Amino acid sequence: MALYLLLSLLFLFLLYQLFKLNLSPKIKGAVGEYRVANKLKRLNKKEYIILNNLFFKTATATTQIDHLVICRSGIVVIETKYYKGWIHGYEKARYWTQTIYEHKTRFKNPIQQNWVHVFALKKILNTTYPVQYFPIVVFTGNATLKNISSELPVIYASQLKQTIKKLNDQKLLSYEQMQDLASSLQSQHISDTKITKQHSAQIRKKIQINARYEKQKVCPRCKIKLIKKKGRYGKFYGCVNFPECTYTLSRNA
Repeated sequence: MALYLLLSLLFLFLLYQLFKLNLSPKIKGAVGEYRVANKLKRLNKKEYIILNNLFFKTATATTQIDHLVICRSGIVVIETKYYKGWIHGYEKARYWTQTIYEHKTRFKNPIQQNWVHVFALKKILNTTYPVQYFPIVVFTGNATLKNISSELPVIYASQLKQTIKKLNDQKLLSYEQMQDLASSLQSQHISDTKITKQHSAQIRKKIQINARYEKQKVCPRCKIKLIKKKGRYGKFYGCVNFPECTYTLSRNA
């Protein structure tokens, strides 16, 4: 009986760990995106066109964009993050840090992630009129934004609607042009689940490769040694090829 109980508890523990490592992040991400989508629904449909959870394929890779808002000023590109604890980071850092009590966890700079989305959109959209892009990062969990240094908006979900309205301060696009952009993006959106799974696999593989290089203090881009440097926010590792290569790594990595 005692052995059966012990095995049952062990099974439940393993099941919990599996959920925590695999399902929980996906669920949290989905909850965060759902919250942002609900906030965006409150925008005036006559002034804004909302697109959620888009997948695009470029010549070299696939990219997934959480939310797009098309307005008279241009396209607002939204990267959603669901975190708790304190969040530290600055615009040009390779990684940001999540602190929960004394435990620190690094994650990829969401501003840089969002710029990748902007570059992909510029390749995808081929218009005869100029389009402005406004990347913003939205934190939807119980995180507290501490020591965030960024010229681009890094905000809470409660600030989203007001932030978008402030960005929409110019009438550069007609509503017909806004509809044209939305139609073009929707026509190129990939709904094939096989492609989306390949996208996720590409990201995981890239993270694993970068981690191996970083462990050896080697730049994943240039394949040469990273050197110790001192900057505005303390000591870090940087690529020898700076300024051609701006890859950086935290000193604590």
